[in-house]
Amino acid sequence: MNKNNAIDVQLLKYMTEHCNMSLEDVLNDIENMKNQDILKEHPYAVSQGSNGRWYTYLPDESKPKGRRQIAKSTKEKVEQEIIRYYKNKSEEENIRNMNLEKLFELWMLWRRDTGTDPKTIKENKNDWNRFLSNHPIRRKKVISLELSDMEDFFLSITADHAITYKRLTNVKSVLNGVFKHAVRLKLIEHNPMNELDYKQFRTRCKPPTSSKQNYTEEERQRILYYLSIKTDVYSLSIQLAFYLCLRIGELISIEKADIHDGSIFIHRATRRRQAMNDDLTFGKVYYDTEERIKGNQKEGFRSIPLTPRAQEIVKKTMELYPEGKYLFMRNGKPLLADTFNRHLKSICKDLGIPYRSSHQIRFTMATMFYEGGIKVNQLSTFLGHSETRTTFHYIRQQKADEQTTSLMTDILDV
Repeated sequence: MNKNNAIDVQLLKYMTEHCNMSLEDVLNDIENMKNQDILKEHPYAVSQGSNGRWYTYLPDESKPKGRRQIAKSTKEKVEQEIIRYYKNKSEEENIRNMNLEKLFELWMLWRRDTGTDPKTIKENKNDWNRFLSNHPIRRKKVISLELSDMEDFFLSITADHAITYKRLTNVKSVLNGVFKHAVRLKLIEHNPMNELDYKQFRTRCKPPTSSKQNYTEEERQRILYYLSIKTDVYSLSIQLAFYLCLRIGELISIEKADIHDGSIFIHRATRRRQAMNDDLTFGKVYYDTEERIKGNQKEGFRSIPLTPRAQEIVKKTMELYPEGKYLFMRNGKPLLADTFNRHLKSICKDLGIPYRSSHQIRFTMATMFYEGGIKVNQLSTFLGHSETRTTFHYIRQQKADEQTTSLMTDILDV
């Protein structure tokens, strides 16, 4: 009963287009043909007894003759039981033979259907494509994978310091989720990732290298001065970004009603979305604004005070663009992160300043606030972080300042 029952897509398309049949009718016909094939291959006769009941046998290795008898009131019920038995056996065999690649596909679809953020799903797909899609481990049966297989895989991707620890952590998270799903499906009893010692791989990773840098205070001032005489909505939004430390999705979704008493209340964000299809490809990009902050933590909902200069930018924007509920709008719609960054890039080009994205403005402002004396717990509030250790990731001090240098001299050169 291992007959290939894959649907011929071209045949299906032809029948729906040229045979005046609905898709549902075509699928029903295909299913009926599959059922008839199962009944034809059934090795035992279906017969009616003297008592009027219908009988046949089904394979059962636990019985002395390797079969067990079933009896039903009608022939149709016996045939239904035969079809159900072989379909279940086929499904069980498919599960036993499932490889890691197929399990990954099922996990991705399950996550989509249970509401996982599409951005996270796409990041996971990218990590799979980069590190697992061409690795031999993807073809191995899940039920036969052992700890040694996982160790060999991680040793291979960390060879010659070919991967950063952050990227390694991402791959680990993908595999951990995949094997958790295998446990959920009762394909395996234990997640093999739980037995893995990751310390041995950390020393094999290359140090993180990033060309991303903050804007300097001089560059910030040049950008603000350059934009001070401009009145287009992009210039105004970029100016305000350099007075706050918001995510770009938070900045472009600010409503005018969110601004009062000299502060901005942050409680929504716009996100770039791409829904995943059944074949794990991604559909058209769309944007969604929702009353939820990244991480879905209560700390994301916060009030940020505006400096007098920031209040001037907000006031100017409202006076120039009084229509619409959002602070920054163009053609009746909120700005998009991509167009914001395109305008920022153009401005940097005009000024001869290396371009850094809107996200780097957030890093820049976090570092400026910290170096200016704002306490890290308060800075965490401004950034919308639930933990200060996340905040420290945003602080990029380039070099020791004069005061620190002087203190070092007093301490050491005595």
